[in-house]
Amino acid sequence: MIDHYAVNKFCYDTDRNPDFVKRYIDDPDAYVDWYFEERLSRLLDNESEQSDVQTPDDRTRAALKGYDFAMLYGEGAHPFVLWTLMLPVIEAKLASGEFETPTAPDGARLENRAPMAYYRDRILPHGRPYFRY
Repeated sequence: MIDHYAVNKFCYDTDRNPDFVKRYIDDPDAYVDWYFEERLSRLLDNESEQSDVQTPDDRTRAALKGYDFAMLYGEGAHPFVLWTLMLPVIEAKLASGEFETPTAPDGARLENRAPMAYYRDRILPHGRPYFRY
């Protein structure tokens, strides 16, 4: 099982900083390692936020490095925070041709149709989010 707090914190913190998003897109392996070895420990090493967060296991790190948001979603990562980080990642990977462009849903805004379809196709098998952790 993933460490929900660590994964959600990673998604939230990364998404709020355009430089972090760019680093995550350009070199996910180095970014994920840096984040959990340096950034998260600094965020948690303060008086206002006490936590028992553990360094994510190899499976969770591999999912983050490989943009395996379907696994993270299925394991209970917060669906909105996960989506907001994955949107720029998916847009960049679709634009570069690394991800295959899916058939777009009709109800989405034009600029979000392909990324939304890509995301939805992969999380659909996992059903609704699981929040009992």
